[in-house]
Amino acid sequence: MLWWRSAAERGGDPDAQPVEDFPDLLDDTSRAIRDAVRSRIAGFTPDWKVAAADAGVALVKVFGEQAEPVAQRANRLREKYAREQLRIAGVRGRGPRAGLVQVVVSLLETAPEGVLVPAATQLTATGAGGTGQVVFETVRDLWATPSRLRMLVTQAGTRAARLDPAEVTWQAPTLALGRHPEPGNALWLGLAGPVPFSRLALAFELVAEAVAQPSVVAGDGRPRQAEEPALVWELLTDDGLVPAEVHADETRALRQSGIVEVGTVRDWPALRHPGLLDAPPETELRWLRVGLLFGRYDAPPRVAAVRVNAVMAEGVETVRDEILEPIEEPIRSSPTRRFRLSRTPVLRGTVRLVVDAPDPADLFDVAPARPAERERAWVEVPTLARSRPYDQHFVVDEPSGVVTFGDGVNGAAVPAGFRHVRAVSYRTGGGRATAVRASAGLVPRQTIPFLSEIENPAPAAGAADGEPVEELVARGPALVRARGRAVTPADLEALAVAASGEIGRVVAVAGADLDGTRRRGQVTVVVVGARGDDGRTLVPTEATLGAVARQLVDAGEPVAPLGARVVVRAARFIPVTLEVALQPDDDVDRAALAGAVARAIDGHLDPLTGGEDGRGWPLGQPLGWRRLVSVVASVPGVASVGRVGVVVGGRPTGACRDAPLPPCTLPWPGHHLILPVEVEGGRP
Repeated sequence: MLWWRSAAERGGDPDAQPVEDFPDLLDDTSRAIRDAVRSRIAGFTPDWKVAAADAGVALVKVFGEQAEPVAQRANRLREKYAREQLRIAGVRGRGPRAGLVQVVVSLLETAPEGVLVPAATQLTATGAGGTGQVVFETVRDLWATPSRLRMLVTQAGTRAARLDPAEVTWQAPTLALGRHPEPGNALWLGLAGPVPFSRLALAFELVAEAVAQPSVVAGDGRPRQAEEPALVWELLTDDGLVPAEVHADETRALRQSGIVEVGTVRDWPALRHPGLLDAPPETELRWLRVGLLFGRYDAPPRVAAVRVNAVMAEGVETVRDEILEPIEEPIRSSPTRRFRLSRTPVLRGTVRLVVDAPDPADLFDVAPARPAERERAWVEVPTLARSRPYDQHFVVDEPSGVVTFGDGVNGAAVPAGFRHVRAVSYRTGGGRATAVRASAGLVPRQTIPFLSEIENPAPAAGAADGEPVEELVARGPALVRARGRAVTPADLEALAVAASGEIGRVVAVAGADLDGTRRRGQVTVVVVGARGDDGRTLVPTEATLGAVARQLVDAGEPVAPLGARVVVRAARFIPVTLEVALQPDDDVDRAALAGAVARAIDGHLDPLTGGEDGRGWPLGQPLGWRRLVSVVASVPGVASVGRVGVVVGGRPTGACRDAPLPPCTLPWPGHHLILPVEVEGGRP
């Protein structure tokens, strides 16, 4: 149960978070339970003379041990109450996120010109951390080809340079459109083998420029800028260059890594490159040209790898045409409202249900309705509290797979029947288990003709487990206040966290940019990454920032204020190092003490759990030296603190002085210098 204190008790801050000060219902220690039994002996069994060797004492001890977990569960009633209130309000935590991995399919040389690998083709691999087998499904159709990429040619003006694709690596990337891309510059890709038909899927790995602060702008309503680059894809034929239809371009005109799908033609001939007429005959290849049509790049695209037959696969498994098993209600006379899906966890928003509901008037109809007309599709909603009696709604509990229908008051009741509730499809999987490593050994579940090998050159990205109940309860009041719409910066923060499992914290700054410049009509959303496996805070990627932008602005129902310009930026960190001189207690391991002090400092400065309230260091707040001294002195084994110096960004601020941070930055703890010193005569 959450209790709110008055504004006066919170220091006058009406937006302060609720305080959990509800006392325990029971003292849940076994000793307290035994003491309670002992206090009742005089009133209930006055003739019992308690002795240490008495068998009754042993029974009381056993009772105390067995009653302890029962009392602990009773004290979790407040958590249960808070969770149920959030469930009724339709507030749900982040569900599990599926990992996304790039898959490259290789065919035998004897394969025909094109082999269709349909969407939702299932692949299996060993899960992260050896958690058993996980299933991946391809996200779109792939027309695989046995053709191989044999040559790359970069063209800048009248100069053409020939490259072996195997020599293009992350350590030695190639400038795809030259050092200074201009209209007319191009990258040629030469393919050897059968004519790839009808589509060619190419994965481009681009080396990202070292950007101190990646950002994504959304919701400003601006048209496409004229200076943004535009590319043209062409096939070299006997009649010259023929435009190729671009079916998908995830690279945003070679500005980021992704997959490009272009259409091909059956009569695509093998020719010699026009800029390499003196090359040997083996340069007669099928040439695909990508050229800069207009626009400019902030940094020239540097290609680290190009792969043929690439497609993305998601760490999910689709279950189709499953009859739901009913769950018996406590009162047998009440209609069945709850059914269970067989596979868990269920991914949110993926359940498609139909209910076979025959009309009683059709019992005597000569021409009964067709099965497709009798089955009615129902809609998944977060809560039935706002459903009307005739709304065909249902709620899914993702971890357990329980599907709950209405009772005729809040949502329509399921009509009577037998095996009449069917899941057309739903998806299961996701979680950290789908964060498979590179070269995970993917194996197809179904036969792929002429398959030679399936490889994933990079590990899966974006995988995350569902949100723990404790975190949901902590931010639940903010979600209830927001109601899916952002009015204040706090609403934006509460709603943006659910965009990705790789987000640890969000801070919204209204009317200003991160450098302190006033920006009327702009909301700057600062994203701090989640905790990595090494315990360090992650820097959010551009994909994570894009997910936040879509969540706030570009979704079907945007939550950001209408007309606001939302700028989503990665948090800026600045290195902070402390120099501490302290006197240890006697007989204390100095090395262990230095480590404990360093951990205490890092915890206080942590961007996710630091600060005075444990909700992360406030954006741009100076480092108060008095508080730092208090943190060091509170470590067990520290007798006194002689000096605390702070170095921010390589610049010392001096002893006994607050250390300012640049506007809208967060501290990044470095390697602190902890000096245990002996004190003689009261001075170190």
